[in-house]
Amino acid sequence: MNQNQAKEYYEKLFVNYPDVLSVEEATTLLGFKSQTAIIRKIHQHRIRCLKVGRSFMIPKEYLIDYLLDS
Repeated sequence: MNQNQAKEYYEKLFVNYPDVLSVEEATTLLGFKSQTAIIRKIHQHRIRCLKVGRSFMIPKEYLIDYLLDS
């Protein structure tokens, strides 16, 4: 499966999720056990995000990019 096919697959898989996710939603989407793991990956610059006040918001596109890079 090439990168374009993988991206299309993830876009179809995540179609029922909002376009911008909270850390909690991203944790559920990626199947992580804790929000700390997502926040750690944000601080390591492995997952890009938007900072809104004190909260991190993660566009679905950024999560797909993370999955394609890992």
